[in-house]
Amino acid sequence: MNSFMGRGRVTKTLIGINLLVFLAQLASNNNVTMLLALKPDSVFSEPWTIITSGFAHSGWLHILLNMYSLWIFGEAIEEFIGPKRFLWLYLLSIVGGSLAYIFVDGGGWVVGASGGIFGLMGAYFIIIRALGFRSSQMLVLIGINVFLGFTSPGIAISAHIGGLIAGAAIAWYYTVRKR
Repeated sequence: MNSFMGRGRVTKTLIGINLLVFLAQLASNNNVTMLLALKPDSVFSEPWTIITSGFAHSGWLHILLNMYSLWIFGEAIEEFIGPKRFLWLYLLSIVGGSLAYIFVDGGGWVVGASGGIFGLMGAYFIIIRALGFRSSQMLVLIGINVFLGFTSPGIAISAHIGGLIAGAAIAWYYTVRKR
């Protein structure tokens, strides 16, 4: 058990929290969803939703894709920058995605870890560039995901791009400080 939690323990904890929240959403007949969802019209009366919306999901495919991406990028980034910085990177990427959604879309409600996931993709791109590795494959992956966000209905592309920018900016700051 110790070796399981050794590498990427913050990543695994975040995945566990997301899964528990999703189970609570299902058990509550989506009452939990409405409590955690980001609703731009009520963000001043429910400011916690800027973060909590990143832990709720709209369905099984949504959570499975996000948690797989969190596991892949999260463990690698967490090992490079450390658990505390990784947690800040992830949470601030969710905030960046939420703020972008509020200012660009501004209507309806949104849930999902995608702002955080896109933040990790942006961070991974910046980190591998700073380490001197080829980043073209990561750039293509980001491009494909952004394209799919624009062409698929029901996706809050502004949250994806806001998270991407926030994560890349934070990773850039971390890599500059690490040098």
